[in-house]
Amino acid sequence: MSQKQRIAGMLLGMAAGDALGAGYEFSTPRPDTDIAMIGGGVGGFAPGEWTDDTSMAVCIADVTATGAVELDAIGERFLDWFRSGPADVGIQISAVLRGAASGADLDPRAADYHARKPDSSAGNGSLMRTAPVALAHLGDDDAIAEAARAASALTHADPLCQEACVLWCIAIDRAVREQRLDGVHDGLELLPEDRRSFWHERLVAAETQPPASFTPNGFVVTALQAAHAAISQTAIPDGPFACLHLQHALEAAVRIGHDTDTVAAIAGAVLGARWGASAIPFRWRRMLHGWPGYRAADLVRLAVLTARGGRPDGIGWPTAERLSTGGEPPYVTALPDDDGLLLGSLGGLDQLGELDEPVDVVVSLCRVGTQQVPADVEEHHEVWLIDEADHDSNPHLEFVLHDAVDAVAWYRAQGKRVFLHCHGGHSRTPTVAAGYLSEKLGLLATEALDRVAQVVPYYDHNRAFVGALANWSGSTRDG
Repeated sequence: MSQKQRIAGMLLGMAAGDALGAGYEFSTPRPDTDIAMIGGGVGGFAPGEWTDDTSMAVCIADVTATGAVELDAIGERFLDWFRSGPADVGIQISAVLRGAASGADLDPRAADYHARKPDSSAGNGSLMRTAPVALAHLGDDDAIAEAARAASALTHADPLCQEACVLWCIAIDRAVREQRLDGVHDGLELLPEDRRSFWHERLVAAETQPPASFTPNGFVVTALQAAHAAISQTAIPDGPFACLHLQHALEAAVRIGHDTDTVAAIAGAVLGARWGASAIPFRWRRMLHGWPGYRAADLVRLAVLTARGGRPDGIGWPTAERLSTGGEPPYVTALPDDDGLLLGSLGGLDQLGELDEPVDVVVSLCRVGTQQVPADVEEHHEVWLIDEADHDSNPHLEFVLHDAVDAVAWYRAQGKRVFLHCHGGHSRTPTVAAGYLSEKLGLLATEALDRVAQVVPYYDHNRAFVGALANWSGSTRDG
């Protein structure tokens, strides 16, 4: 599950960086600017809406999620997106896609563009989107490199673009499989021998020169350097909130300026692959959306299916309409100190329609089926939390618990009626509810847990959760 959440985090991290940078494109934010998903920018995007960077990655992932890297099919999805009239399209990509009759036409059109404009055909437009092929071939460097070159060449025939895609896709593989942020160096061995020193020098420069040096960054080399500089030169916090590195590095990527959405999307793919879905904060996840009508859960689905060769896991996730309750009895109960917060189990979702007052929001602390949450619920927010006591299952436990509490508190502050649940409702649910009560009423976390435990059918002690709650007061977890 630990690796699975890093797989899921790759597309989420890309989309988060993309949407974060969208509002600052072709500008340089002031040092005192609070970087946020403000929307706007060149394409007039809504807050939290991803741009062409993630949309084109989704085109690839829509295909790889079926279990194959079919280049003609990827090309067809590029054309589907282009014909939908996107708000922002790069000059080079537009030139290749415009007038193409089919996906099979793209590769020769890209080669023709490069032949006609050799000095301006090494844009960052393939690097920004090619990351999904890394998930399709995890652990197989040669296959990753071949797929990265081929997917890049659909629109970008310049060898620089294809080399950059190889390096970055290998970096994603290392982030997912080895939890490393320096895997881009491993990709040098996949390049022709006479190209390795060129890229080695530029990677070292990205690690040692000020990140602001790497602008303008529409050029693929500078774009990769800018993303790598933001990642490698942003300090990783000590302690249980190390995963805040993802937020800080994405903000640093945006602050570099110029092609802010693309640089942050490129950086976000590696950061999400390293820190995982659970490191992407609620305030970003709930806002993410974009072509073709997808949200965060769709990105998770595509990433997981891609890594699994198009197959769901043993319980049918992430494609099953309903997941089994495993015999756990359904229940829904109100929190005495806040009757706008209901606690329950996975089976409790089926009881929501029987309540006297409707539920506005469901916060799930476990996996759910695609059709398991009632259709009349306004919002559904998912939290990646595993009911295990070992660190590997929940590498960012304190951050995740705080983030879940922030989600509940935010919805309650909006006057929303919330159903908080996990699979059985015995461990994760009371833990998050206790954290919420602790902050709402100023209670010690253990006192809050005692109150919650009185209203759930039974409380199943998880020593890791209790330990995290014991550290509740005084924790620093803000991005």
